Amino acid sequence: MLDRYEDEERGSRQYGRDSAPALPGDEPYRPWWRRFLPLLILGGAVAAFALLRATQPEVVPDAPEERIWTVNASTVGFADIQPELQVFGEIVPGRKVELRALVAGEILETGENFQEGGIIKADDLLVLIDPFDYEAARDEATAQLDEGRARLSEIKARAVLEGQALVSARQQLTIRQRDLSRAIRLAKGGNISQKTVDDRRLAVSQQEAAVDQRVSNVAVENSRVEQQQATISRLEVGLRRAERDLNNTRVVSPFTGFVGDVSAERGKRVSLNDKLADLTDADRLEVAFTLSDAQYGRIIAAEGNVTGRPAKVLWRVGDRQIEYDATIERVGAEISAASGGVEAFARLETKGTDTPLRPGAFVEVRLPDTRYQQVAQLPETALYEGNRVYVIAEGRLEAREIEVAARTSDGILVSGNLSPGEKVLATRFAEAGPGVRVEER
Repeated sequence: MLDRYEDEERGSRQYGRDSAPALPGDEPYRPWWRRFLPLLILGGAVAAFALLRATQPEVVPDAPEERIWTVNASTVGFADIQPELQVFGEIVPGRKVELRALVAGEILETGENFQEGGIIKADDLLVLIDPFDYEAARDEATAQLDEGRARLSEIKARAVLEGQALVSARQQLTIRQRDLSRAIRLAKGGNISQKTVDDRRLAVSQQEAAVDQRVSNVAVENSRVEQQQATISRLEVGLRRAERDLNNTRVVSPFTGFVGDVSAERGKRVSLNDKLADLTDADRLEVAFTLSDAQYGRIIAAEGNVTGRPAKVLWRVGDRQIEYDATIERVGAEISAASGGVEAFARLETKGTDTPLRPGAFVEVRLPDTRYQQVAQLPETALYEGNRVYVIAEGRLEAREIEVAARTSDGILVSGNLSPGEKVLATRFAEAGPGVRVEER
């Protein structure tokens, strides 16, 4: 019966909602406990989380283990050290000549080794130019000289004759002067006439004129002798020039060396001053290299001069390394602004033409640097920023400030807050710092 009443009530409510119009402010009917249902659910969840959090087992984390770095170390030892400077340079010829034709003509012959890369001994024939015209010029100059000498002999003979004639004329003048003196004395005694005296006075005058003429002739002949001697000197110069031109048809090597840039061939006609080839002295090979301003300054400060210092030149050919001794002979005339250093030249001690070394080879040059007093040598990897190194003390790193005296190909030379026998970190890693634990390999 109760169920029937509830069904009728729900039906009347449904009928009222469906048939009666809704009034403003009317809300649908809801049970009161549904309004608090979300809060009840949220509170239950929070309570459950708190219960689980309170009852969970506590896990104690393990303490992190300190990392130990395995490193290399270098032992400190102080000594007087003279390192080697390591620079690079190029082999250049110490003496190189450009052979040119000194006469014009056709090339009749070339030397056996007159070719690119050929080895030439001193005084070897390089080129023979057709000597026909130059032999003819020499013979002609010889004939002209012989003719001039014969002409000189003729002039000298005439000069001798004129000298003898002058002596005779003077003797005749002396005789006629004595004859005139006698005639004057006789005329005073009345023994001869005045006309006779005048005739003899005229004879003396004529003889004096003859003597003057002979004197003039002798002077003329002597002048002709001097003139002809000058002509002979000129002809002798012409003969020497012709002989030199003839000798220049044979181009010979001025020294022992290597031939390069050959442009002369048999049958080719060359003009005066045409290039024939280049010749490099095999005994005068040098290495040109550049010292930095710092390197040059250290050597100058310690030694006062660079020249005379020994050096080693290393030439690497494939898997071979050939070493030569050298001596610095001079420095460049100018300091290059491009390279920022001083160019130096060292002469190599080679075996002449037996050396395989040639100009243009790229070589390494080693020479002694200045001597440093009481420094320690460390690898480059031991140096950190700010001139700082790390000493290994009881398995941990300790920072030390040092002074870098020099950098070499083998490392650095240092001095400062270090003691002999201490171990210095030689391995670079980003985590390096004071207190870091390390272990030496």
